Amino acid sequence: MKTWVLAAATLLMAVPFADAAQVTARLIYATNTPGPASEKGAQTTDPRLTKAFGWREFQVLSQTCSSLQEGEVRQLDLGRKFLLQVKLMKKTKPSYFIRCQLLQDEKEILQTTVTMTSGSAYFITGPACENGQLLISVAIR
Repeated sequence: MKTWVLAAATLLMAVPFADAAQVTARLIYATNTPGPASEKGAQTTDPRLTKAFGWREFQVLSQTCSSLQEGEVRQLDLGRKFLLQVKLMKKTKPSYFIRCQLLQDEKEILQTTVTMTSGSAYFITGPACENGQLLISVAIR
């Protein structure tokens, strides 16, 4: 009996989130300089990203995920004083219409809206950093 009650309670708590979108944001360091051998596992090359941005090496500096209901706003901390505020404006599966607001040191540096399909990623070109550039990847499911 206790197992059934626990399972039912878990199911009831999951129902409101079943319709939620899952948003993932990544802060990526892009460069043409390969990292030291100790960092090699953390870096990757991706021909699609190289073609799109012109950089050869990509390192994910941070990643954060959150569920998001229509009309909801989430603030995702990317580190390095970057915050990404994401609002799910409208959801018409498999498409999502979202607003992204990128903040650095609590100052808005970019605001944009985009329509994305489930499983796709949207990239925001960030500022120069050392011998490369920061990129922000936003993906939704």
